[in-house]
Amino acid sequence: MSERLVIIFFWLAFMAYAAAFIFYLYLFFNKRQIMGVLAVSLTALGFLFHTISFGARWVSVGYIPLEGAFESYSMFAWAVVLIYLTLMWKSELKVLGAWLMPFVGVLLGISWVKYESPERLSEVVKNTWIILHVTVVFLAYAGFTIAAVLALLYLIQQRQLKKRHVNLFFRRLPALEKLDDWSNRAITMALPFMTMTIITGMIRAIKDFPSWYYDPFVISTTLTWFLFGLYIALRYLRDWQGRRIAYMAIAGFASIFLIQVMKVFSGFHQFG
Repeated sequence: MSERLVIIFFWLAFMAYAAAFIFYLYLFFNKRQIMGVLAVSLTALGFLFHTISFGARWVSVGYIPLEGAFESYSMFAWAVVLIYLTLMWKSELKVLGAWLMPFVGVLLGISWVKYESPERLSEVVKNTWIILHVTVVFLAYAGFTIAAVLALLYLIQQRQLKKRHVNLFFRRLPALEKLDDWSNRAITMALPFMTMTIITGMIRAIKDFPSWYYDPFVISTTLTWFLFGLYIALRYLRDWQGRRIAYMAIAGFASIFLIQVMKVFSGFHQFG
């Protein structure tokens, strides 16, 4: 019964996110505030359904569901929506949903393609440190994803200003200062999660994997942490803003794909 609820609420979440995307598009084209309210409400409803699906999977398998591809992609989508709703709470970022909802939909689509009936986890994945490690890395990835989208929109907006090409796209996007500020906020929120990812991974690896610091996955993860740490340093110590810092946000996000490639060559990230 629990697994049936997983599937039902998974698809309810997908449909709520899809409906929210439609209203985000309406908001983008006509800026009617009621469209924003409806879009955010549907996003929150989808997040609720998504959380219920996640909880039902937990009950179904008896552990926090973070192991397989179905669970991982679904969790990533859940984290993106959580960070978006958190950042948007007191901002004018509602229109960002028009770009994030398709991404969330793709993640859920991949998740469904990878769906497998629940099986018991190996003992290593049930470890408390592993559970915390995996949870915080998804929250970090979600924050960096949103920051990269905002940075990309900043660059598009700036390019239009430079060419004095004012069109509908230009008029609907938030001001450059707001895009720059909220991209920075997303990274500031995500970097502590990335730091916790590294620390919790080290705590587990030091005990069971003496050569953990040579692992390609660890090296690429540290590189991503360094890039975003450099972003914060340049932002606050050298007062970097605008285009240069936007490129750094996108470069940091791109390094996440390197992490996923290096996972194939990892000696101790092959569970699941």
